[in-house]
Amino acid sequence: MTGRTTLAALLALLVAALAGCEGRGEPPAYDREAAWRTLGLEGSEQAHRESLEALDSVVPDPPPVVGEDYRPEFPPDLPFDPAEWETGAPGPSVAVPDAPRGGVLRLGLSRAPPTIRTDGPNANLRELSDMHSLIYESLLGYDVTEERYVPSLATHWQVGADRMTFRYRLDPRARWADGRPVTSDDVQATFEHLRNPDRKDPFTAQFYGEMVEEVRKLDRLTVEVKAREPLWRSQLTISTAMVFPAAYIRMDGDTYLGEWNWRLPPGTGPYELRPGDVKKGRSITLRRRADYWDRDNPDRRGQGNFDEIRWLIIRDEELEYQKFLAGELDVYFVTRAQRWVDELDREPAIRNGWVQRRKVYNRAAQGFGGYCFNMRSAPFDQPRVRQAFARLLNREKLFAKYFYYQYDYEDSYFPGSPGARPGAEPVRYDPESARRLLAEEGWTRRDGEGYLSDEAGTRFPVLTLEYYVPGYERIHAVYQDDLWQQAGIRLELKLIDAPALFKKVGEYKFSLHFASWGGLLFPNPESMWHSKYADRPQTTNLMGFADPRADAIMDAYKREFDGARRRAMLQELDAIFFAAHPYALAWYGPYFRVLYWDRLGHPPEYAERFTQDSNNVLQYWWWDPARGERTGANMARGKPNHPDAPDHQYDPVDQTWWLSHDRPMGEGTE
Repeated sequence: MTGRTTLAALLALLVAALAGCEGRGEPPAYDREAAWRTLGLEGSEQAHRESLEALDSVVPDPPPVVGEDYRPEFPPDLPFDPAEWETGAPGPSVAVPDAPRGGVLRLGLSRAPPTIRTDGPNANLRELSDMHSLIYESLLGYDVTEERYVPSLATHWQVGADRMTFRYRLDPRARWADGRPVTSDDVQATFEHLRNPDRKDPFTAQFYGEMVEEVRKLDRLTVEVKAREPLWRSQLTISTAMVFPAAYIRMDGDTYLGEWNWRLPPGTGPYELRPGDVKKGRSITLRRRADYWDRDNPDRRGQGNFDEIRWLIIRDEELEYQKFLAGELDVYFVTRAQRWVDELDREPAIRNGWVQRRKVYNRAAQGFGGYCFNMRSAPFDQPRVRQAFARLLNREKLFAKYFYYQYDYEDSYFPGSPGARPGAEPVRYDPESARRLLAEEGWTRRDGEGYLSDEAGTRFPVLTLEYYVPGYERIHAVYQDDLWQQAGIRLELKLIDAPALFKKVGEYKFSLHFASWGGLLFPNPESMWHSKYADRPQTTNLMGFADPRADAIMDAYKREFDGARRRAMLQELDAIFFAAHPYALAWYGPYFRVLYWDRLGHPPEYAERFTQDSNNVLQYWWWDPARGERTGANMARGKPNHPDAPDHQYDPVDQTWWLSHDRPMGEGTE
């Protein structure tokens, strides 16, 4: 400390001592000169004034740098014989090895995320997962096409005969973005973080807490993770969890949830989030790291090609589309069938090929969605009421009026996957059946104003559906109209801000909520459906589902190593979920529809076989300077990019690579 800082501290001590005087009556007389003498200061009024004036110019010591005092200790290095470990190389990829690097990819984000954290409240968002996957890496990857593990932060691994002990040998080249080497202590700190309940992420803490018993540092580069019991998912979950730096992630929950709400610890991945690259409510930018530790790996050629990836927060769907057509965004994923079928050819940019359109089918896992019922309280604590609402969702009208028959019915909670129950009778729009179900619960008549009521004249509750995407109002209005016209149930629609809605839904302060969930190649039904999460806020069991038989199946499912038996369990679970009607299920399509300016390059197949839509663009596409120059020149002259052919805009996407490499997906992880 400087002399001035010491003086300031002493004066502060004096003030604190005086402020602490207590007692009744008048305080004792303050002898200023005696106080100066006690503190060893020059006893003069002038010196006192000068000292006070000097406080304004004092430069306080800077706050401690996170991780500055990080000094981990490790056991002595163990001998390492690669022949005693498993390893492997990734299988074929759609990546184009000589894809150029550079440029900025600009994407739209329809909602402002309430945080940038990887864990904790409101962090379970698809858009955040896309970003985090570019910043952080896992111990191993999993090649779905080849159905085997491949190196990532770890080059080698071992699985104990007990199926509960997993050892990993870290790549000695692996580095965090701040230059530190990746060590076994980072892996240990990661699982401490994931199991820590003070992160206020109850599902994550309980999930990893129940799975992982102990993480041991065997030496600086060797780590052992011990599971509590033999579960088929243990190796997959432990191996593919994002790893965080111990120097940063070891912090208390208040600090993590407060001070780290809008920043991230450094990662090991090819991109980073720099200070200042989060502009709240406006944009989030990731930048490709020139010093990425694995940049020369030949297996990564053609991946992570953009210098920058920028998400612009545009809260209105129509505005996002207009900004794309104006060239302010490079890619736009079309979510409205009406736009895809009826509107695109009206746009000069599309007719001239400056903007390309593609409908890409692949086998990415399909999630489910629909109107979620809060089963914890009336009126949706009654199964017949939930089933009635499911039969009042007029998907047929939506398909004809808005969707142009572009979608399939969702009749399963595992749509389009082996987990979907076979041959089950679906639920369809049936007002007469819905009215009968409501009558069985006592809602037998409509009063003079048309409201559904019971025999005593008590009206069915007026419900409120809150939503944050304006474009969904037309969808919700169809449901609103049928509920009133066919059953006398009043549904009010209310557009609110996304963070406010996330908070209310996470605390289960809703009756009806439209939710959509992504799918997993290896489903984990426990995270959404187990009763232990039914009444715990900030989990994905929004509906409050609890069923003893389903719990028993899910408990057995995670211990079953036979893939065929697990598939049968999923089908039985699907039947149980469906019979309870926790959702009025919606619709899905096994493809993604994308518009992109003809300045981007892409693999001939456009997408990996099992990879979600935007992840393919982030991972495998690139900025093509020649295409960009051609498109700019043709736009200036009003000429089409492809006068002889529309560059396959309306043809099926070339899948020749998959014809020679694809295989039916098995169960894997055996």
